[in-house]
Amino acid sequence: MFHARAINQTLLVVALLGVSANAMADNNISTLNFNSQSEFKTFGESVINVLGHKQVFPAEQLGLLGFDVGVSVNAVDSQYNLDNQTLNDNTVGVFSVHANKGLPGGFDVAFNYNTLNDSDASSWSGELKYALIEGGTATPAMAISGHYSKGSGMDALDFSSYGVNLGVSKGFANLTPYIGVGYLNSDIDPNVDNINTSVNLKQETIGLVTYNAGMNVNLMVMDILVGYNQIGDLGTFTIKAGYRF
Repeated sequence: MFHARAINQTLLVVALLGVSANAMADNNISTLNFNSQSEFKTFGESVINVLGHKQVFPAEQLGLLGFDVGVSVNAVDSQYNLDNQTLNDNTVGVFSVHANKGLPGGFDVAFNYNTLNDSDASSWSGELKYALIEGGTATPAMAISGHYSKGSGMDALDFSSYGVNLGVSKGFANLTPYIGVGYLNSDIDPNVDNINTSVNLKQETIGLVTYNAGMNVNLMVMDILVGYNQIGDLGTFTIKAGYRF
């Protein structure tokens, strides 16, 4: 089952490469339609997966002159139709811009901007990473990072999150596989003016374990990264193209 789903989502990512965001607004989150607080919390987990921070860089430190910039398309799991909050397992497209810069002392700083296809919703995230082990010819690199994300463009709710990630990567010729695990804590705050039911919805603070893995391929003229992130029970498949130096 996972194999077939992975193939379908990977094909969707490839298809999204030829699609630009438009003004149909099918994924807008303008109102909330829930019969209970527990339903709102479950919906919040989908919002977190769609707009939350994703790991799309290997663990190895870039160095003072190093940088990694690129764009990506992402096939993101959601348990709901985002506009009307009906239960319906589906995959939505998210387009992202990424920038990562090496700093002195073993630090990297990264910035990501994400926009949800067919929606006014977007998010940005900042990440500060520190190299615990710089890595070398015979040893892998290990890094710990902290990140913060903030959503916008959703009339019905506010979204923000923060978390940590521990990652490991090892370069082999032009290939750099990576893997990581972390924890994400998110606040989903409903806007009382955009609730369509009599339920008095309250803010939810949701903590979820995260996993990530991928492969960066250096093709000399550019880099291609294929990655997977999982936040809680929901996953994201990513294809990123850019330059890593």
